[in-house]
Amino acid sequence: MKKSILILITVLVTSCSQTPKKPTENTPFFGAFLYLADAAVLNTGTEIYGVIIDEKMQELHKLCTPIKRDEYDMISVYIKGIVEDNTAEEGWEKLIRITDIDSLVNPVDKSIITPNN
Repeated sequence: MKKSILILITVLVTSCSQTPKKPTENTPFFGAFLYLADAAVLNTGTEIYGVIIDEKMQELHKLCTPIKRDEYDMISVYIKGIVEDNTAEEGWEKLIRITDIDSLVNPVDKSIITPNN
């Protein structure tokens, strides 16, 4: 009887000790976004991420272009994305794949721009 209780406790303890999952999908980010020629970055103030150049990044760039004061102006954005490790030798260590564009901040009057999703 004692052996079966000991086995049961061991099974319960080992089945409950799982490593917590880190958020990977649709993590919210706020930061300054910049896209130049063939590189895009998001500076959150604590981290700088490369941004994967795809359709969502191009959509964000199109939304930012009319409110930029010059080509090097970084636009504050609220996005959601997935963080991935950069497997290439060049570039930032961490990359963001944008999954959703929540809003942008106009640098001139600080108004919030919400795209029609």
